[in-house]
Amino acid sequence: FGALIAVLSKVLYVEVDTRVSDILEMLPGINCGACGHPGCQGLAEAIVAGEGNPSQCKPGKQEMRDRIKQYLDEVAKSLKNENQ
Repeated sequence: FGALIAVLSKVLYVEVDTRVSDILEMLPGINCGACGHPGCQGLAEAIVAGEGNPSQCKPGKQEMRDRIKQYLDEVAKSLKNENQ
């Protein structure tokens, strides 16, 4: 049974989008919901999906918003370079 679980964990592995965790680390982590999402995780997922933006984070400062925007720009540039 253990061997079956090990095999299935490899076959059914879902790659996690590291952008969500990276953005989550940049957010304040208050999980207040003032952004309209169920906490910072929800906002990070929305930002990566293009359905949200850093300015929705009410307790976040402009420095945080700028850092997230810069990060997203860098990721977009690297993805563009990979596809060329």
